[in-house]
Amino acid sequence: MKKRLKLSRHQQDLTVEWMHLVRTLSHYFVQFRPGWQKWLYVDDLQGEGYLALAKAARTYDKTRLPYPKAYFARAILNAMLKHIKRTTRTPGIRLSLAEAERLAPEMDEADEIRLVIADLEEKDRPLAIDRFINGYTIQAVATKYGLTVRTASLRTRRLAKILADELGIRLVRRSTNV
Repeated sequence: MKKRLKLSRHQQDLTVEWMHLVRTLSHYFVQFRPGWQKWLYVDDLQGEGYLALAKAARTYDKTRLPYPKAYFARAILNAMLKHIKRTTRTPGIRLSLAEAERLAPEMDEADEIRLVIADLEEKDRPLAIDRFINGYTIQAVATKYGLTVRTASLRTRRLAKILADELGIRLVRRSTNV
């Protein structure tokens, strides 16, 4: 059995001084709950808050923590949050992450960019695939297709505009001025 320690006179005074925080913070936690839940939780939360306040008064050190309100509020909030988590937790089957991934449905997402590239002219498709899917640089595109860097840049810019228009993406031009 745990030994119960009494609060000193100073600790009792601290507890009484900051009791209003418990009421304020308990109402904070239930403010967005339906009316029937508010009154269901408030008493329990206040009980947890008063216990947390008494424990915090026992460990409060004025020399290390000059702001008692922040210290007590944090202790009360943490106790109330733990209580809410403990009471609203629903028991269930525990799964490992690997098992959950195995059971999760696989989603076949349409690769929109590939669909738009497939609708491009035959001569533009390979260049668009290399630039926008394979991630080739302008220099690499120019080398692969025997183009000058300027020509490769202009063609990929034109293709980027076509793809952006088809996908509903608004292109923002970067300023070269610094």
